[in-house]
Amino acid sequence: MELYDAIFYRKSIEFYSTKPITESLMKEVKKLCSNITYLNSNLNIKAHVIDRGHLINFSTQNKIQIKSPHYILITSNSGEDYLENIGYALQEVTLEMACLGLGTTWQKCMLNRDEVEEFVNLDKTKDKDESEIEYPQAIIAFGYPQEGEALFRSSSAIHDRHKMKHICKTYDEKWLHALEALRVAPSINNCQPWTLEERENGFDVFENEHKRRSELDKYSKISMGVALKHFEIGCRYDNIDIEYKKYDVQNKRKKAYFISIIEKNI
Repeated sequence: MELYDAIFYRKSIEFYSTKPITESLMKEVKKLCSNITYLNSNLNIKAHVIDRGHLINFSTQNKIQIKSPHYILITSNSGEDYLENIGYALQEVTLEMACLGLGTTWQKCMLNRDEVEEFVNLDKTKDKDESEIEYPQAIIAFGYPQEGEALFRSSSAIHDRHKMKHICKTYDEKWLHALEALRVAPSINNCQPWTLEERENGFDVFENEHKRRSELDKYSKISMGVALKHFEIGCRYDNIDIEYKKYDVQNKRKKAYFISIIEKNI
């Protein structure tokens, strides 16, 4: 399965088998997590594979929403667009894992730095500014789905998502695959916070404000990065070479400017 296809067939798993994944698959997961890439090179985003899932369950006092035999704990320092970069970096990992036959689920992280230092090797904080210190930011559950739970969405299943006209009103047809990949991206509470506006050779990307600002904002920003990765994979599918730029774009009513996507060599 290609990554573009995985965008439409992958789904979040609710119930996991307690059976550990094979050693060979675990090696593949660790390889994926050790090679993550993201846009802001000043960030220090890490994907720690927790193969003994009980460590997460114990540390959260079994309050984690979805339990699995394994987890990926994502840590990062704070910096420009660090939450969006987390979503961008790790969504490709979840899609690659789907291609390997593994289920994944993004989850909120309720752990602090002191709690995870017992089983994760974090950078020392001595002589570091607060913005340079890495903290737990999100968790991804992974493993085999429980018997009876399908790994993939059926081809006839309909994504519960906004129609394209609510996301991007005008666009050239060459962007259709990329826009459709973005449209079906998963988001916290299915809030679908993205809006795109066409510009010369690309789009400006905005994050919609929420009616009630809360912790949801953090995971909404991660969702923005997830959607951006989907768009990028759609561009790869059509051999459209893109780059990301920051312009002096004004925020709009209830929409905050995030980034611009530009086609190269036009």
